[in-house]
Amino acid sequence: MGETCRAVVFHGDGTWALRDDFSVPTPPPGGAVLAVEAVGLCHSDVAQLAGHRHVPGEVSPVVPGHEIVGRVHALADDADLGVTVGDRVAVDIVWFGPPYEGNPFGVRCYGYSFGLDEGSGLWGGYGEYMAVLPGTHLAPLTDSVSAEELTLFEPLSNMVAWLDKVGFREGQSIVVQGPGHMGLTCAAYARLLGAGTVIVTGTNDDALRLGVALEVGAHHVVDVTACDPVEAVLDLTGGGANVAVDLTSAPGTPSLCFDLVHHGGRVVWAGLKDRQEVPVVTDKVVMRSLTVYGGSGGTAQSVDEAARILNEGGFPTAPLLGAVVSLDEVDRAMALLHREGDEDAVRAVLKHDH
Repeated sequence: MGETCRAVVFHGDGTWALRDDFSVPTPPPGGAVLAVEAVGLCHSDVAQLAGHRHVPGEVSPVVPGHEIVGRVHALADDADLGVTVGDRVAVDIVWFGPPYEGNPFGVRCYGYSFGLDEGSGLWGGYGEYMAVLPGTHLAPLTDSVSAEELTLFEPLSNMVAWLDKVGFREGQSIVVQGPGHMGLTCAAYARLLGAGTVIVTGTNDDALRLGVALEVGAHHVVDVTACDPVEAVLDLTGGGANVAVDLTSAPGTPSLCFDLVHHGGRVVWAGLKDRQEVPVVTDKVVMRSLTVYGGSGGTAQSVDEAARILNEGGFPTAPLLGAVVSLDEVDRAMALLHREGDEDAVRAVLKHDH
């Protein structure tokens, strides 16, 4: 019997299991195997644990984890991935393959769309090792920053893509609803771009996160349980922000975005609502000439740009790190993601010890 490794499996019904009987994979033809160093965890993992389907071809049970940093452990003889054994890389979670029934575009995502019955079953960052298919985009990462901090590449790549899509420019104003790790990364990236005003909103339960928002670049934070967020934002921006980004799980925030931007403003909806009904006043979009964008992920180009930013240093990865957990602390990680118990952290990262 070959070498074995551990991985967490999400069953899709709210339960999970830590298994120690996975075989360390061999590289698929044209592909590779990574020794996963760390994987960032996010709220979408909570939805995935419950069995929600929000990614193309999503399956259960599955080894989850999509904010993946690892080292190339092995390469197939015919691999053409632009990397060598030992390289540290970020994994672009989106992979394009042949269409199949139920997935006519062939788009699949590591940590979501590859089940336990395919190959080794190790296709996500909650495993100590994972297989990588030919055609996977891998972005080189520095050795001078910890793997745990570098998992920020994935949320950062989203922000690079979204703020480019909305044409955000130096000197403009932005309001970010939701100080989770995505919202905080958005604030930090907007400041890096030279934003004139960065505002982050949250509730009275978000004191830790709002404090970190100021640390990583926000000019102002707004506690929406203490004041009217619309009045506050209009006052701070002199009539409304150029861009509003919704990154909360609250059903009322998408429509609230319309009141936070000026006439002709731009809105990004990116917060998953876990299938809650969302009331939206479309007349505001029409009468105020607003543009609404969906934020679902990054691109190969934005992954490369995020890696470049992190490799150069200077991005506030340390205050955005949050809690680091091991495979033996998945209960703790899930509690952090659910925001249950006494512990709070801006983010949770799973670190593997090899």
